[in-house]
Amino acid sequence: MGKMTSPLSNADSLRIGNVDFVSPDEIKVLLDIEAPNDVALNTGFPRPFPRINGYALIPNESGFLVTQIEWITIERSQYPKRQGIQDFGIIDLPYPLRKMSLNPLGILKENINESGVSSYEFLRGIEIYPTVGDPVLLPTQTQLKSIVESGSNRRVNIGTSPLAGNAVVSIDPDKLFGRHLAILGNTGSGKSCSTAGIIRWSIESAKKEQSDNANARFIILDPNGEYSTAFKDMSNVRVYGVEKDPDRNIEQLKIPLWLWNSSEWASFTNASSKAQRPTLIQALRTVRDNIDVASMNPANQMKHYLMILQRIISIELSEGNPYRGGGKSKGFKQSIETWKVGISTSENFTDDQNQVIETLQNDFDT
Repeated sequence: MGKMTSPLSNADSLRIGNVDFVSPDEIKVLLDIEAPNDVALNTGFPRPFPRINGYALIPNESGFLVTQIEWITIERSQYPKRQGIQDFGIIDLPYPLRKMSLNPLGILKENINESGVSSYEFLRGIEIYPTVGDPVLLPTQTQLKSIVESGSNRRVNIGTSPLAGNAVVSIDPDKLFGRHLAILGNTGSGKSCSTAGIIRWSIESAKKEQSDNANARFIILDPNGEYSTAFKDMSNVRVYGVEKDPDRNIEQLKIPLWLWNSSEWASFTNASSKAQRPTLIQALRTVRDNIDVASMNPANQMKHYLMILQRIISIELSEGNPYRGGGKSKGFKQSIETWKVGISTSENFTDDQNQVIETLQNDFDT
């Protein structure tokens, strides 16, 4: 018959150190000399410790404060801090003391059913902060899986966590895609593969529930061409590029006129504000109204020309150029002389247009 251990002795066997410093966003821990240096065996399963991003627990009134290791360091002490009474009669050499910083994540609450079986529930947020001297424990395998596998409606599996006993990591797609998401990592750590995997696994999970194509659209902007073949075996996948490539099933990207406003078109074409931008805006209006400039009658062509001049003059006035001496003002006066040549009355124009043209000619002369 195996020997029964009390909860206190079990917790003491998982102890690795004490809280040495507490702030709202950081908890520093002084590790015991007896704490594992590389691999922890006191959790019932060999586990690397201490490791960056590993988990540690701090008991409190709500259950356990769940923390994640942020950094690990070594400080030198004049004598080792042994448990029990210190013998200051013995001269000790400088001894390395290990410290680590913890980032608080949430609370792990313990629930015990009628049969006495314990289960854990992980909740985000901090209710009570620890104080200096509180013990720090290593989580058991059950506690680790409860942290990683916590939450409801997590039906899309995206991998396993080597730092949590290979616990299955699942996500709730409704929460994941309902807010901003960033996938961060060093070069070569698998960011692109993770992005492609999350999209594929989410679609596959939706198909299992709906038995049909998922009612969702993913738009991937791929300037480096990393995803051109990542979804080629899936249906309803379209790949667009600046240039058409039939060999790679790449269609040419065509942007509809209504997608951008005039400011975005001017920015995209890098049109100058004085001459090119007014012409571009008028051209966009002509295309939007489905007007063929070549087939316009003389009256409409003159109207088109006058509207461009109106926009150019408005821009010049807003910048104050006509009122400056020399420089840009000189260029504006030369533009007026050019416009006078292209503006003249005609019997093909309406009376209102001829009247406006006469007024403009008089204004140009003055």
